[in-house]
This record gives sequence, structure tokens and C-alpha cells, in this order.
Amino acid sequence: MDFLLMDPTAQPSGNAVALAPRPEDFRHKRLGLIDNTKANAAALLEAVAAILQDDLQPAEIIRRRVPATLPADDALLDEIASECDLVIEAVGD
Repeated sequence: MDFLLMDPTAQPSGNAVALAPRPEDFRHKRLGLIDNTKANAAALLEAVAAILQDDLQPAEIIRRRVPATLPADDALLDEIASECDLVIEAVGD
């Protein structure tokens, strides 16, 4: 008796993407905090921001909420990119 074994897993595919240029120093930059509106995401971000406050001394902290149910639209992503030098995103639940 012969058996045919099927592998249901998908193999990863995609293109390599280069990282965006990084400044040598993140101090005194505009820090963006983005949460996905789920439970505890905002609290996690605030805790992380408090930890980083003394080291980064951000010039400004910009907060945004992006619903978890839909991808962020291009206009919002462009806005965040133009307003922030560094972004931290939190996913709650």
C-alpha cells in the first residue's frame, strides 16, 4: 500500500526590505506612540515611555490610536511618518 504525504504548511516568501536610516542618537527626537485600541496597549506604551523618558528626553510625544480591525490607511501612516522621528507600537490583548 502506498501513501501520499501532503505538507499543508506554506513556505515563507517575500522580498528582503532594507531598514530605514537610523539617527546615531534618539535623544530629543519626536517620539510616536501608537496603540491598536485593544486592552492594555495604551497602558503598555505609557509604561515604556516612562522608562525611556530619562534616556531619550523626547522633544515631543505624539500619541495615535490605530484600530486593530483594519490596517492603518496611507494618509495616517504618512502623517505619523512626517510627525515622528521614532515610533513605538503596542498591540494589546
